[in-house]
Amino acid sequence: MTTSSSNLMNKWHLDFTTGGSRISSRSVEQGLNPPGYQSNFSTTSSEVESSSKTDQQHLLSKRAWDMALQPLKSLPMNVFMMYMAGNTISIFPIMMVAMMVWRPMQALMSVGNVFKPVQEEHSGSLILHKIIYTLGNFGAIALGIYKCHSMGLLPNHASDWLDFAAPPERLQYTLIGDQFI
Repeated sequence: MTTSSSNLMNKWHLDFTTGGSRISSRSVEQGLNPPGYQSNFSTTSSEVESSSKTDQQHLLSKRAWDMALQPLKSLPMNVFMMYMAGNTISIFPIMMVAMMVWRPMQALMSVGNVFKPVQEEHSGSLILHKIIYTLGNFGAIALGIYKCHSMGLLPNHASDWLDFAAPPERLQYTLIGDQFI
């Protein structure tokens, strides 16, 4: 079962003349080349190195931006989690708010360690990346503090600190059905 040499689609053929099932290949000139292949095309090592270096710097810059924007990307999810926690004062919402404030504080203390793997190989400055990372973490802390305020955990009035001060009076009452609130 040999194939004709005029059929260029068959790259391999079996040679039964030697007595065994030996597979032989055709020469490159007879076979089909893949689309875009040029046999006379060659690149120098300096061209490959320069394109590789720019690609690596582009990837490092992209990775640094991903790291910088990570706290900002997590803010919508944190807002949803705080909404689902509710405003009641119980152990689970308080733990969620505490973690909401504590994790960004830890991240702020280790900004240098977060960008250390990228900074060693990155050619430019990462100051802008670090500032955006810091602002995102401050946003998460502000969200946690706002949640503490809405739960009534922050001392906002003098009566919270002083025993002899009178608590603030309500300025407005709402009538719902037959009950005053």
